[in-house]
Amino acid sequence: MGNPGANVGHIQAIGFRWVKFQMPWKDVEPDPGNYQWGHWDNLINAYSGAGIKVLLSIPKAPNWARPGDDDKNVEGPPSDPQTYANFVGAVAGRYAGKVQAIEIWNEQNLYYEAGGEGRMNAANYMALLKLAYVAIKANNQGMLVISGALTPTGAPLPYAIDDVEYLKQMYNMGLRDVCDAVGAHPSGFANSPDINFQGGDYDPSRGYDDHRSFFFYNTMVEYRNVMVAFGDGGKTIWPTEFGWPVWRFHGDERFVFAKDNSLEEQAEYTRRAYELGKQWGYVGTMFLWNLDYGVTAPNTELANFSILTGGGATPAYHALAGMPK
Repeated sequence: MGNPGANVGHIQAIGFRWVKFQMPWKDVEPDPGNYQWGHWDNLINAYSGAGIKVLLSIPKAPNWARPGDDDKNVEGPPSDPQTYANFVGAVAGRYAGKVQAIEIWNEQNLYYEAGGEGRMNAANYMALLKLAYVAIKANNQGMLVISGALTPTGAPLPYAIDDVEYLKQMYNMGLRDVCDAVGAHPSGFANSPDINFQGGDYDPSRGYDDHRSFFFYNTMVEYRNVMVAFGDGGKTIWPTEFGWPVWRFHGDERFVFAKDNSLEEQAEYTRRAYELGKQWGYVGTMFLWNLDYGVTAPNTELANFSILTGGGATPAYHALAGMPK
């Protein structure tokens, strides 16, 4: 999260007017009814006071709220979704006028956000979302509720559920009536956002390009098609996390595809993604991942995605600053 004052300046310099933070429920309510608001009060006041709108993504149930038999080595939802609804309702009331939107959970189609292998379950997620929606609107009618962004994946059970299929399940269980926008994490890997994957192996000389989940374009269009099919075409998709990494941190081979992105490609792909969002007309607020982990967490894989580093602003930073808004 860095230095709020410095980051406010960077966001304003780029010309953006929104910021996203992940608020782990387990950090704010470590024990039932024991709320630790201080850090968040300071953070939200800093951005809101500067005229920057705030989206909070709220996942990660505290252990006291989780099922006794889930995997505590990974994140997971509560056993009783009403406990989560109570928490997000309290957030909505406390930060009325300062936080404009809340995203309900994060990548719930992955085992390590769902309480362990084989525990991904759209029905359970929708029970959580429905109660959260009611609680948020009861405390702040104007607060936007964003459905939890799924992660694009073709990984099999018990590790994941295909995101497009999961989204269809969410709609079959009433998604249309309990969100103001649909969250998405349209990953780009090392592929231009313009590429419409049609099958096969897009570039045999490298990896991470032989499934539609590796392509920004396909994720966005597939989600849009599902929304239209379920009569929800008037709603927007909010990419609450997207970006193209470069290879800075060498300790996590999951992100080896970053070697195929240059700083210039990171800049061009990012700029082009924003252009596509405007052209398509069904895309809401877009949140680039990320601003400054290259400064605050340079020895983690998070730094690969940053547009600010210890060496200063990257070409992507300058491309966004110069981009028409």
